[in-house]
Formats: sequence, C-alpha cells, structure tokens
Amino acid sequence: MNNFHKYFKLMALLFGGFIGFIGMIIVLFYLLKLCSITLFNIPGFDSFFNFIIIVIPYIVFFCGYYYLHKKIPLSRSKTAAVIARIFLITGSLLCICTCIISTLKLFGVQKTFLLTFDENSQYAWITQIVILFFTALIIATGDAKEKDWMHRHSSEETGM
Repeated sequence: MNNFHKYFKLMALLFGGFIGFIGMIIVLFYLLKLCSITLFNIPGFDSFFNFIIIVIPYIVFFCGYYYLHKKIPLSRSKTAAVIARIFLITGSLLCICTCIISTLKLFGVQKTFLLTFDENSQYAWITQIVILFFTALIIATGDAKEKDWMHRHSSEETGM
C-alpha cells in the first residue's frame, strides 16, 4: 500500500466521520421534534414541562451551594469560614424564596409582588451568581498559600 492509498483512506474516514456526525445531529433533532410533538399532545405535560424549566436553574444553584458548603471545613481561616457560611445561608434563602415565588407565578397566583418579581427576576439570578462567586472567593482566601513549583521540587528532593 503506497502513501496515496493511506492518505486517501484517512481523508475518506475523516470525511465519512464528518458526514456521519452531521447525519447523527439531523437524526437527533428529528427524534427530539417527534418526541416533543408526541409529549405535548399528552394532557398536562405542558404544565409539567414549564415546571421543570423553572426548577432546573434552582437545582443547579443548590448544587453549587452544596458544593461550596462541603468546601468550608477545608478552609484554615475561621473568619473566612464564618463569612462563607453567612454568604451561603443568604444565598440559600434567596434561592428558596425565588424558587417559591417563581412556582407561585407558574401556578397562576395573581398578586402584585409576583408581577414585580416577574419583571425583575433577572436580578435574583445575578445576585445568586455573585453570591456563589464571592463565597468561593472567600473560601479560597482562607486556604493555605500554595507552594511555588521550585520550592515544591526542592522539598521533594530533601524528603520534606
């Protein structure tokens, strides 16, 4: 087998893989469209879908808060741990309150504070992202300073 056949076979495999990938995406979109058409004809699925769309971001935020909660005991600074716990409690309460308010809005409760929240709900998302960021930042400030690679290498050689 000469070089032309090897490279032709390689190019054919790459081109076939690319066409196969595009075909897989087309089939996946077709199946998802077929599935969504079928599911939305089921009575009540529209409400269930809306509920899932509303709850998923709050689940992601709760996972972030849980992850950071597990990292707090690893902090060596007690002050950083206390401040991080305050931020986590504030963020968790905000997440619970906004989840409840969003769920009430979904179920059709007509109150003026719900309309105000619906118009300004993006600020709750931004606030939660900022709280997660600053909590992680505070936890990181309580960690011990990482050794430089040269100091780490020298301590490995001496056995320390």
